[in-house]
Amino acid sequence: MTVRNRSRWLAPLLSLTLLAAACGDNAPPDHGDYALEPVAGDYDDAPNTVRGTLVESVRIGERLLFADRVDPQLTYGNGGGLIVGVHGVDNLLSGVQRTALGPFDVLAGYGAIASNGQSDNESKHKLLSIAILSLPDEAQAMAAAQAMAAADFTANTENAPLPLPEFPAALSHWRPGVPTVGSWLVWKNLVIRLYAKIIEPSPELLTDLLTRTYRAQLAELDTFVPTPAADVPKLKLDSDKLLTRVVKTGDYWPDKWDFMVYGPRSYALLRDHPSIDLSEFAQASIDAIAVSYNKFLYRTRDSDAAKAYADVEDRRSLDADYTPMTGPQGLSGISCYRAARPDNTSVPARRYSCLVRHNEFVVRLYSNQETDIRQQAVAQHALLSGS
Repeated sequence: MTVRNRSRWLAPLLSLTLLAAACGDNAPPDHGDYALEPVAGDYDDAPNTVRGTLVESVRIGERLLFADRVDPQLTYGNGGGLIVGVHGVDNLLSGVQRTALGPFDVLAGYGAIASNGQSDNESKHKLLSIAILSLPDEAQAMAAAQAMAAADFTANTENAPLPLPEFPAALSHWRPGVPTVGSWLVWKNLVIRLYAKIIEPSPELLTDLLTRTYRAQLAELDTFVPTPAADVPKLKLDSDKLLTRVVKTGDYWPDKWDFMVYGPRSYALLRDHPSIDLSEFAQASIDAIAVSYNKFLYRTRDSDAAKAYADVEDRRSLDADYTPMTGPQGLSGISCYRAARPDNTSVPARRYSCLVRHNEFVVRLYSNQETDIRQQAVAQHALLSGS
C-alpha cells in the first residue's frame, strides 16, 4: 500500500476516533440501573401498626437520657435502640422480664446501654441501661412494671428490696454484696426501667445513682406527650419524604435497620460515642437521619452546615482507615473512599464509601464494589440536585 493510500484509510479512522472521544466526554456519568428521580412509595399512606410502633419508639428515643448526664464516665455506647418488634420487646431486657411482659400490649419502646469502656475489666466496669416502654394506659403500665419487677426479683433468692426515698413508687432491688441494681418506675403510660452496675457494692451509692437518673430522665420527659394507643398506627414515618431522596436499593418497608427515619438524639444513642455524635449533629443543626439499606441521609440547617458536617464525615472516614479515591467525573460535592483493609466482621457492605453533599443534605453511601459505589453516587447526586 502506498503512503497516499494509507493516508486515505487513516483520515476517516482518525475522524471516528475523535468523534468517539468527543461523544465520550459528553456522555452522562454512569448510574447503572439506579433511578435518577425519587421513586414514590406508599409506606405512609395507610394505618400500620408496625410503622406506628417504630415511629413512637423513636419519639421516646428522642427523650431518652444520655447516661453521661448522671455519670460523666459513661460515654461509651454499648447497644440499644428500638426494642419493640412484631413479637413484643425483643432487646435490652432480660429473658424473665420479656416473659413477664407477654400478656401486655407494649406499644413502643427505646433503650440504650452506656458504659465506661471497661468491659474487659469486671472490677472497674460501670454501666447504666435505660429503657422506656409505652403501654396503652397508666394502669397497664403499672401492672407491667410490677410484673417485670416481680419476675426479676424472684429469679434469685438473694435479691433484696432497695427503696428510693425520693421515688417511693419505684420498684427496685439488688443483691447484697453485688454492685448491680434493677429498678422500675411508671410515668403516665410509660415504664422506665433502669439497670446499673457500679464498682462498689454499696446500697447508698446504688440508691444515689438511681435517684439522680430518675430525676434527669423525668426532666427529659417533662413535656413529652405519648401518642394514644388508637393513634399509634396513624403515625407517619417520613412526612418529608426523605427516604425517597436516597438511592433506592430495597423495598419500601418500615424497618429499624433498613428503612427508618431517626431524630438526632435517638440516632446518636445507636453510636459508639453518643454525646460526641450528638454534639456534631447539633453543630450542623441536623434534625433528621434517614436510613435506607446501608445508606444514611443527614438533613442539616443549610448548605454551609452541610459542608461542615461533610467535613466531619470525611475525617471519620480517614480515622476509620479509609483512603480517598476518585469519584464520578464532572460532579461536585462528592468524595469517595476505599477501605485500606476489608472488614470481614461487617455484614453490611463497607469496602467502598462515598459522601454526596448538596444543599442541606449529606448522604453516606456504602458498597463492596468500586463501580457500584460510583454509580450510586451519580444517582444520589441527581436525586438531591434534581438533575
